[in-house]
Amino acid sequence: MEIVLLAVIPLVLLAGLVLFALGTRGWHWGTISAAILVLFAAAGYTFLAAMLAERERAWRAYVAEYQAKLASERDALMPGPDGRLVPDNNRKPLAALAQDRARWKRVLQRVATWRGRHWDKAAFTPPTVAADGSVTAGRLIIEDVDKVTINAGAELYVFDAAPLEESGRFLGAFTVAAVDGNALSVVPALPPTAAEKALWQADREGVSIYEELPVDRWMAFHRTVPLAEMDGGSAGAPEQRKSDPEELLKHLEAQLDEVRHHAESVAEEEWPKLVEGLRGRSILPGTYWATVEFKESHALPRAGRDPTEFAAGQKATFDLETAQKLADDGTAAILAVERRRPLADAQAALRGGDYRFTGADDGVDRPTIRIEGAGFIRRMLEADIATITAITAKLKEAKTSADAQFRLETQEIGDLDADLAKWRSDADTAERVAERFEARVAEAGTALAAVETAIVELGRELAGASALLSAAIDERAPPAVRPPPAAP
Repeated sequence: MEIVLLAVIPLVLLAGLVLFALGTRGWHWGTISAAILVLFAAAGYTFLAAMLAERERAWRAYVAEYQAKLASERDALMPGPDGRLVPDNNRKPLAALAQDRARWKRVLQRVATWRGRHWDKAAFTPPTVAADGSVTAGRLIIEDVDKVTINAGAELYVFDAAPLEESGRFLGAFTVAAVDGNALSVVPALPPTAAEKALWQADREGVSIYEELPVDRWMAFHRTVPLAEMDGGSAGAPEQRKSDPEELLKHLEAQLDEVRHHAESVAEEEWPKLVEGLRGRSILPGTYWATVEFKESHALPRAGRDPTEFAAGQKATFDLETAQKLADDGTAAILAVERRRPLADAQAALRGGDYRFTGADDGVDRPTIRIEGAGFIRRMLEADIATITAITAKLKEAKTSADAQFRLETQEIGDLDADLAKWRSDADTAERVAERFEARVAEAGTALAAVETAIVELGRELAGASALLSAAIDERAPPAVRPPPAAP
């Protein structure tokens, strides 16, 4: 529309000039028409000039606003009271942000060393464990890699990349049995538990693989500046580099509290109690740290090295026990005490490790202490459980046999009790029979004595009668002739 107006105005002006030329003598209709057309052309030109001026003003305002925004974003500048751009103290220019980005990237790379060599995109087909204990190898396929530089026999740790509420878990430690490009055949590095077998029931499309278990470091749990403080508001919950693990399992709540309360200040009235706990070893050494300010120059000895020199007024951080000793000596004053979460080594917790005491430089060769991991302890406990189970089975068999023997003996005791009752009844009957028998014996003895007396009397009478009879016979019968004895 503006281009049409620009084309019409020259035509109107040309027509007015022609009419002026035709009507130069007197008032002619051409002169009047030319004057009107010239007025229209002047008004149109004025209107177009105003439009152009307004457009120029709008563009100037837009360019000024754009330049202000560009200066604000690129150079961290803002319009001042006089309209000039001045530095914005609440923001940083892009060059400074680029430097900060590079610095934080280096910090992130340093923090990320706790992960070691790992692969975040992989698929996992779990191994299968038969009832007889035989194992069929599982399979790990690493994405975005043509050939993985892992040798057979290496140990890998597999994590499910899914969130915890979607069954994301540590899937276990595995030993590489064979390597084929980016595909790995794996078998369990430790005898699987029932919980691990339950996790291995389905394939996992998204898993993370680690050559070493993550190392617990202070830097990994470093707290950044709260966002509310950066915006100028009230201080809120500090942001942590690791996600807040509020949704983890209940048995991890104690560890989570330690993570959340890391680097929290301790009230001054609690310091003596903490010192007593450290001296009595009821508190783990290294849990509490103190910031001290030296009152005078002091040198702290170091084993095998030159002592560390501290000047008066210099601040330093020591464990609370050392700081309290400096305070008791009058060398330094304790300014603040904070609690730090003790570090943990998952690799040592699972696989164990060797510990060698290096605290004293007294020339004594101390032996290396082997700290067994959860895998070895579990195997020992499983062996103990198997032994205890076998002993329990034998005890159950012995108890069953003893119960059967007890039942037989109880039944025999019952039978004997019944026999005893019968025997006691028979004994009572026998006693009564014996009493009657004795009475009968006494009666028979009395009768026998009477009979014997009668027999004696009758014997005497018989002997007398026999004597009388023999005498009567001898008187009447001739004497018997005896033959002469035979010659020798």
